[in-house]
Amino acid sequence: MATFTARCPVCGRVELTADQLRLVVRPGKSFYVFRCPGCDDSVRRPAGEKIVELLSDGGVASMQVAR
Repeated sequence: MATFTARCPVCGRVELTADQLRLVVRPGKSFYVFRCPGCDDSVRRPAGEKIVELLSDGGVASMQVAR
């Protein structure tokens, strides 16, 4: 299973699996969300085209939003 490194504002770098991430794809403002395994905070991070492609290819569940 693929693992991803993300940044939590409290804990710093954390390792996550695809099932711990959710991707929201919107024109111009895509982002991903996760619950930090260290502090249990909900974290939202911007996702440019490259990140969207990486997460999608890695099996992260995504939701397309029209606006």
